[in-house]
Amino acid sequence: MRARIMLFLAALLLSVTATAAIELNNHQARNMDDVRSLGVIYINHHFATESEAHLALNEGAEARNAMYYHVILIR
Repeated sequence: MRARIMLFLAALLLSVTATAAIELNNHQARNMDDVRSLGVIYINHHFATESEAHLALNEGAEARNAMYYHVILIR
């Protein structure tokens, strides 16, 4: 009985999270039309310094006319 209750609570928790993740109001949905494109710029080179990697990312972003981007460096 205890296992069934725990299973039910786990399923309820997962379904509530999934529902909240996809719920949008009409204002948010309208703003999604303003997004031009989303993409990823990969730099597949080994750079000596972090500043060289940032420079290469800036050049790649300018080449794609990217206005907003977020840098994630993995070492």
